[in-house]
Amino acid sequence: MPDGQLVLVFDDGYATDYEQLLPVLRAHDAPAAVAVVPEWLGDDDHLTTEQLAALAEAGCEICSHGSRHRYLQAHHLAADVTSGDERLTVAAGHVFPGEEHGVLAGDRYELTDGERTTTVTLGESLAVGEAAVTLGVEGEIDAAFDGDEAVVRPTEATLRDEIVGVRSAFDQLGYDPDGFVFPYDAADPRAWALAAETYDVLPNAAVRSLPNRPGTPPTSYQRYYLERSHLRRAEIETYLDSVAARGGLGILAGHTAWETVPPERVAFVIEAARERGIELTTFSS
Repeated sequence: MPDGQLVLVFDDGYATDYEQLLPVLRAHDAPAAVAVVPEWLGDDDHLTTEQLAALAEAGCEICSHGSRHRYLQAHHLAADVTSGDERLTVAAGHVFPGEEHGVLAGDRYELTDGERTTTVTLGESLAVGEAAVTLGVEGEIDAAFDGDEAVVRPTEATLRDEIVGVRSAFDQLGYDPDGFVFPYDAADPRAWALAAETYDVLPNAAVRSLPNRPGTPPTSYQRYYLERSHLRRAEIETYLDSVAARGGLGILAGHTAWETVPPERVAFVIEAARERGIELTTFSS
């Protein structure tokens, strides 16, 4: 029978990784990976540096989750832009006004339609609707763009700060992460290329409810979620059946602070994997 493996990945560095996940891992002598934003360590509901160290000592792999948890794909323009405008409107979705991640005031972004490109500095959100969000910009936009074709996306410098710059923070903490987990599972080709140059493993280069076949390049891994909102137990069992039958690597992720990932669900996945002869592992091992 093919040798199948499974990596469990838990995003965002919630305190529940230590409080709820770690006891399950210890009880089952199982490893996992945790993807953390160093800037969030010590914040409310997030891991402390001491708790992160305890997870690492227990066999958890520490992965990078970015410097500020930015959304690294383009946002579609939702309305035309006229030269001289001091705002732009993008399709709602992964724009989070008032939160310290996703889209950040002060960041440099490109406004482009493929033929023309101009650079803006984002300001605060001005209006939030169900379908669109209006963002302020510092100064005036110096060109016109068609809302049906243009996009707003992080500049190369913003991407580099999120993906590469965060390594210095991990250095100060004493970690050298092999893996980078894209915030929101979002990466355009520029972000993917930069991350692939900087890290050995990209666990969520794609998101699909299929395991990775043997021989899949580590910078092209795909993952899915063990959360009830994504997979029911029967679906998890089918996923694991495929890993056991075909070999390769399964990657199942979750957020331990969410009610859809109670500790007993993690225990179920570990036990179901081992019943099928699947090895629980980490990317670095």
